[in-house]
Amino acid sequence: MEIALTAKQEQAWQLLKNDDIIYLLFDGGARSGKSVVFALDIIEKALQYPGSRHLVARLRFSHAKTSIWHETFRPLMHRIPKKYWNENKADYYFEFSNGSEIWLGGFDEKERTEKILGHEYNTIYLNEVSQLSYKIYEMAIPRLAKYNEGLINKAYFDCNPPSPLHWIHRIFYESVDPNTLQSLLRPEIYDKLKLNPIDNIKNLAPNYIENTLDILSDRAKRRFKYGEYVKAEGTIYEKFDERHIIKRETVPSIEFYTVGVDFALHMAAVLVGWSGDHIYILDDVGGFNVTSSAFNKEIQKMCGDIAYTAYCDPSGGERLQEITNSDKANNSVEPGIDYINTKIERNEFHICDNATGVLSEIYDYRRDDKERVVKENDHYMDAMRYAIFSRAAKPPQIFL
Repeated sequence: MEIALTAKQEQAWQLLKNDDIIYLLFDGGARSGKSVVFALDIIEKALQYPGSRHLVARLRFSHAKTSIWHETFRPLMHRIPKKYWNENKADYYFEFSNGSEIWLGGFDEKERTEKILGHEYNTIYLNEVSQLSYKIYEMAIPRLAKYNEGLINKAYFDCNPPSPLHWIHRIFYESVDPNTLQSLLRPEIYDKLKLNPIDNIKNLAPNYIENTLDILSDRAKRRFKYGEYVKAEGTIYEKFDERHIIKRETVPSIEFYTVGVDFALHMAAVLVGWSGDHIYILDDVGGFNVTSSAFNKEIQKMCGDIAYTAYCDPSGGERLQEITNSDKANNSVEPGIDYINTKIERNEFHICDNATGVLSEIYDYRRDDKERVVKENDHYMDAMRYAIFSRAAKPPQIFL
């Protein structure tokens, strides 16, 4: 399948063919041709290696269908004679005459998630990875386990850059494990390449950069034109910055503890310590596609032998009974946000650098153009608010 690539896409293609690189990130601005290169590589592997299996996924299945599947993969597949492949429109995968498969996935529904995680793959491509939690990454990557002679299994990622506190930046720019912040065990198998719209100018609509990207706000332009890692537009905790990030060992004596728990397919718990007027985000833990009882064990492991009240998502119903020391959280969203913003402004709000879930979301927690809170990649933000505002709104129960 002959496709004319830009000079930057050719550079990206050479990285794909480097057998020493197992984890590869293409980040950068909008419409820069990142996904096309990954798609071409996956299709080529499916044709070249009979019986191979490849996964293409992003957070929401509906977004995966409209963007990566219909706009990228299907046009490329139709360049191949139809006798060599068939599209299963019920389960969304391409099946090749040689037995290879390319599956489309999303991590927003339990049944679909279990289906895609029930297979092993030779390639896993996580599209727009800025929307994914590190917990999803940890669950997906072990499925990179299918054996095909001569084929090296690889993981691909792309995104318009989120905040510099996101786990993808930790791995590919800082070369540290997002959970421990320790150096990666094998940094040599990771690589990255930035592709921006200017690198794909010949494939863009006339004056796309001038008429679309150049009129954006400064922050949006830095992200979508220049591919920089910046805070999201409309950030809710606008005055939070790296001055509020501290080391766990610098936390003073804590008077009492609360935990916020968010129930969903993506579960999150945040441990908060209170010292005078100051609030300390001490730690967090996430779960994906797990039972409440199993997640409760993770919460207990995080908390150790401290006494705490667990303020839980009130929509959790009977699941609250499976969480130790549980109480219904106060889910007043705007008052809770205002309270936390006040603490930030007074410099009475601190996050320990090991609370990687909270840190990965706080810069990207934002409002849309109608001032509504964007319900995306916000599980730790909800859990943090439960833990903080529930205690502020009423005295906590003390469990010994």
